[in-house]
Amino acid sequence: MTIEELSERIAALHDDLIRSNPPQVMTCEQAAQFLSVTTDTMFRWRKDGVGPSYFQPNSRLIKYLLKDLVSWLEE
Repeated sequence: MTIEELSERIAALHDDLIRSNPPQVMTCEQAAQFLSVTTDTMFRWRKDGVGPSYFQPNSRLIKYLLKDLVSWLEE
């Protein structure tokens, strides 16, 4: 197994871990992984007002609550 193959396998395991045991408060990157979309998609959804609820503790941070992501998926 090459280093590249190992790296891909580790990334896949990380994604599986995030989906199976997600944090209660997530960054945009974590939320995107949880929803299996890109961060660009998350940005578009925020801009268009169609994605899951989020909050901005300051002008540079965007956070998502797990319960909001799950509620949005159930809609």
